[in-house]
Amino acid sequence: MELPRYEIAFRKQYEPLVLNGSLTVVFRPSNRIFPNRRGYILGETISARIIEKIGCDETGFPPIFNDRKIGVTVSSIRVMNLNELTAKDFEGSSPDVHDIHSLERHLENIYKKSMDFFDRKVTKIELSYLTNPLLGNKLEHESDAL
Repeated sequence: MELPRYEIAFRKQYEPLVLNGSLTVVFRPSNRIFPNRRGYILGETISARIIEKIGCDETGFPPIFNDRKIGVTVSSIRVMNLNELTAKDFEGSSPDVHDIHSLERHLENIYKKSMDFFDRKVTKIELSYLTNPLLGNKLEHESDAL
């Protein structure tokens, strides 16, 4: 199952962090630099989407998203081994992902695979939220914008 490349998905519990712009660091398993599967490009603008109902890659059941599309720019992207991460790498991440152990547990829970399956590699993606300079608030893309 392939999701649109220009979107980055977040589970529902992270919606407040996305809406207030405080979730600026995310981790995904393996190499997520384009042209790799579900990869992103440094500097590109993508839509942060909120999952209302979780899907399943193995069965091909797609997730169901709400209508929000929050504009974000990929301000940094790099592939790292889990053991290379430092405390600084977790700044801007969700409160439940604050060290290597919590990240590993988090990713294994979401992807239902051991990090060994991904050769213990993660992609650290830093996001910058687009703002409307006139209103000073987050810019939400219309459904067909991206």
